[in-house]
Amino acid sequence: MKINFATTTLCGLALLGSSCASTAPWQMKVVGETWHLAAFEESLDLSGIASADMRHCLVGSDESFYIQPGIIDSEKSRIESRRPIPLIPTSQADKNTEVDIEGVTWSPRDSSYYVTGSHGLGKKKADFQPARNTLYRIPFNTAKSEINPAAIRSASLLPLLEKFPETASFVRRPLQQNGLNIEGLTTSNGRLYFGLRAPNINGRGFIIDVDPAAVFDDKNDKPHVHSVDLGTGRGIREIAAIHDGFLIITGNASAEASKKFPQTQAPGPDDRFEVLHWNPADGSRTTHLGELPRNGGKAEGILLLEQTTHTIELLVIFDSLPGGAPLTLRLTRNQTASN
Repeated sequence: MKINFATTTLCGLALLGSSCASTAPWQMKVVGETWHLAAFEESLDLSGIASADMRHCLVGSDESFYIQPGIIDSEKSRIESRRPIPLIPTSQADKNTEVDIEGVTWSPRDSSYYVTGSHGLGKKKADFQPARNTLYRIPFNTAKSEINPAAIRSASLLPLLEKFPETASFVRRPLQQNGLNIEGLTTSNGRLYFGLRAPNINGRGFIIDVDPAAVFDDKNDKPHVHSVDLGTGRGIREIAAIHDGFLIITGNASAEASKKFPQTQAPGPDDRFEVLHWNPADGSRTTHLGELPRNGGKAEGILLLEQTTHTIELLVIFDSLPGGAPLTLRLTRNQTASN
């Protein structure tokens, strides 16, 4: 991997939880639970979703070693599962094997889905599991509307994460102690953007963007670490590219206490999830758009349903709720927003 490193300049000295422009660029409205994800395995642990064409999609569960294709029926507001595709040969997996899938995205530039593991330690025992430290490229044949399992490739971001000064000391650290953990993934202009749940340093979280060819094909690249204002103890739980920047869902950065790690840096229960807007042109500044309803789940995935200059409609899926309990949000452009 031939990579040169660059870090975005941090804006300002004061760290606000989500420093806001004078007017938010988007107004957020919760439409309701109008969609249904049907017959997906590990349906209580759905953690990522992306679509190539708003007809076919890919869904991930953080408790599995396979990815699940789905068919989207917009008229019925229904997404129905298809046969799972293993990311690890079944001969090498057992009932305890998991990739810890935390992000799924579609890249039109190379007609591929990308799926990332958390690259973090096991939550309960803080054990290192190689399968979690994996990024997958999954080509999708748009003409045949199918995935060829033999074409799936894997790599790891671990060598990259161990070199960045912002992340190096948090690699292989327990999740209860601000240990590095990837939970969001999106694509913009052919580059992958990884949203880190942790670490959070002085109220700021991190987004890493890199050309996937640098990870899979040894292409020269200059990846960036972007610092974003999230608030003390907050981390990125999902990220989605839109036409004027990115949407970010935040929750606790550190994991809840476990038997082995009874002390945690989490500021409280992991039941508050907020939606932020971030434009890289604004440096680290983010804008708070709203808070998601507290439904007992953990906001884990975003699927953009429709996007125009003035409106965006999206689904949020939740871990720990049956079928992801998809929640529909509508964002409306605020014409008076400052630029």
